[in-house]
Amino acid sequence: MPAPASRVLFLGLDGGTMSVLEPCFQRGWLPNLASLWRRAAFGSLRSSDPMVTPVAWTSFATGCTPPVHGIHEFYYVDPEDRTIRSNHSGRVRVPTLWQVLGASGCEVISLNLPMTYPPPRVRGIVVAGSDAPGLDWAFAQCPEFGREIFEHVPSYTHKIVWKNRPRTLDELRGFAARNRAVFRAQAEAAERADAQCDWTALMVHFHNLDSLQHRLWPYLDVDETGLRVAGWNEEVESCLRALDESVGRLLELASKRDAAVIAVSDHGFGPCKALVNVNGLLRQAGMQRGLMYGTRFRYRAQRVSDRLHRWLTRSAPGGPGRRLPRSLEGQVGCDWTRTVAFAPFGQLSGCIFITPEVRQNASRAAQVCDEVIEVCRAARDPKTGDPLFHDVFSTADRYDLDPVAEGLPEVFALSADGYQAQSKWKVTLRNEILRPDPNLPGTHWRSGIVAIEAPDTRPGGHLQARLEDIAPTALAMLGMRVPEYMEGRVLQEAFESPLPVRYGAQPVIEADPRFEALLAAGFGSSEA
Repeated sequence: MPAPASRVLFLGLDGGTMSVLEPCFQRGWLPNLASLWRRAAFGSLRSSDPMVTPVAWTSFATGCTPPVHGIHEFYYVDPEDRTIRSNHSGRVRVPTLWQVLGASGCEVISLNLPMTYPPPRVRGIVVAGSDAPGLDWAFAQCPEFGREIFEHVPSYTHKIVWKNRPRTLDELRGFAARNRAVFRAQAEAAERADAQCDWTALMVHFHNLDSLQHRLWPYLDVDETGLRVAGWNEEVESCLRALDESVGRLLELASKRDAAVIAVSDHGFGPCKALVNVNGLLRQAGMQRGLMYGTRFRYRAQRVSDRLHRWLTRSAPGGPGRRLPRSLEGQVGCDWTRTVAFAPFGQLSGCIFITPEVRQNASRAAQVCDEVIEVCRAARDPKTGDPLFHDVFSTADRYDLDPVAEGLPEVFALSADGYQAQSKWKVTLRNEILRPDPNLPGTHWRSGIVAIEAPDTRPGGHLQARLEDIAPTALAMLGMRVPEYMEGRVLQEAFESPLPVRYGAQPVIEADPRFEALLAAGFGSSEA
């Protein structure tokens, strides 16, 4: 039986959720996406644990869960010097979909996908996402294509537009105009890449859909938190219409190239009920002691020292793109002599580490770990009684690995829908466990979306998928072997006739010394 597709176009709708798409379909704001959904097999898609950008999109790209692909958060702790470092593509332990296709002789285009910096060695064009240190760095794999985009598509950016909630309508209009321009630039960049590359897979990641929802969720007016404010709703609508316009251009390209289409999000979205103070929970339970006002000099001095070191390095020749490691002591202001657990980083998950002194005693460390788990599992919203975390677990027990050697926390506490765990917290509010944030009215929820359109798909909303199912399904659609390390399943229920599925060994990916140099230059080294 022939494969149902010779090419696949991926639409990366970051934060895409049916709670927004469905009412927008009904309002007529998204005619191109609505038409795709009518033709496609679609349904819900379960995000990764935790449901954060680098973890989720790595699960999509590898067909694996975090214990296998190795990315668990934005950051990790270097076990040698105990500094906090940014995750990057060099830490992904298994080949991505792009590398699998490249090893089979296929060309790919990937625009703006997170965790593709430093860019992998593949045939085609890879433009890194928002985790690249700068726009020049994002085009490191394809500098000539970068020069074309800089000249002809000046609105193209890999960065986030909505870093803060607009304070005024005029400010909103400025952000919205930029967002519309970015969406359109992404479609144009894809069209220009198509002209240069005989691609088998093309990915366009619309990252600013996520940040738009983070900052302006109420003005989407899709649930009980909705607001109607003259001018504000119209600007949000204009951004969604620009997204749909760009999607329409890509769907035309897919039709021209006889390509199947897979629309996918990395997680869902919904209202943010409150931020959760993870270190505050630990202090409240007596597992961490905050610094008194008169004893914060060392903590503040460490933070100033970290910032000065970063500034000096970035000011030096070749330094503007570098991401330097940060000290643990500069991230958590606590009395280390009376602290047993702390969370130095984490967004939408409590990443809780045990102090080295406690870790020296195995039985004491196990006891503290159990106590942390109990504290987080018992944490509730006092107004509603809802749990603040949907899952809390020991990393060693759940993943069967040594978290210290991997630079991972001993305990993960994964945020429940509607709550966003935070490690950073204002000192003046350090005793508050929960607080709403007007600057962040929307946040990630676990259930995202997937839609598949190909010649043999069975239309309708009957899919129940996970992120790691997308890569093996795409490979099966293309008639290619699915590497045995991929944990996801082929979504056979999307098709009228079962896809023939063949499995194969992990492809051998050759190292590229150019990108090793990018890795060292862009993220710092252990000696930095």
